[in-house]
Amino acid sequence: MPVDFFSDCKKQDCEVDLFGLCDDSKDGDNKPAYINIDDSNKWIATVHNNNLICISFYAIDGCVSWNRENGKQSGKCDGMLCYDNNRNVLFVELKNRNIDNKEWRTDAKNQLKETIECFLKSYDKASFDKIEAYICNKRHLKNQRYSQFCNNFKKDTDITLRINREIEIP
Repeated sequence: MPVDFFSDCKKQDCEVDLFGLCDDSKDGDNKPAYINIDDSNKWIATVHNNNLICISFYAIDGCVSWNRENGKQSGKCDGMLCYDNNRNVLFVELKNRNIDNKEWRTDAKNQLKETIECFLKSYDKASFDKIEAYICNKRHLKNQRYSQFCNNFKKDTDITLRINREIEIP
């Protein structure tokens, strides 16, 4: 049965110029990610909304579940930012990893891919203006050396991937 991401996921709306995305969950407790406007020390991703449009954050991990074809629980990203009547969708995986190895990027990439695959089983990609994916790590602002990693994601999914803890909403 398809997942209804816009009804089944926990939703928060925000219309401020600067806010953060937080994930307080610890291993196994499945608390959903959320928007925070008060405590920038908790922010894993920073969202810049200079035009003050209404942005909705739909928490996915900790709110909905689906299984892989083999019956095992699927990985899922933390949530998605949507704007312009949900015509623009930015999938977001939040990490707070200090060590610079491939593990956190690969883990995040796999969670994003599984979520996007499930999403595209429920919705026609052509009905959206933009679908992108973000890996946001509080410990890594932005690094150009990830460009090949992002290019490979694009080849696999036809979705642009950005590794940056700053998200700009046009």
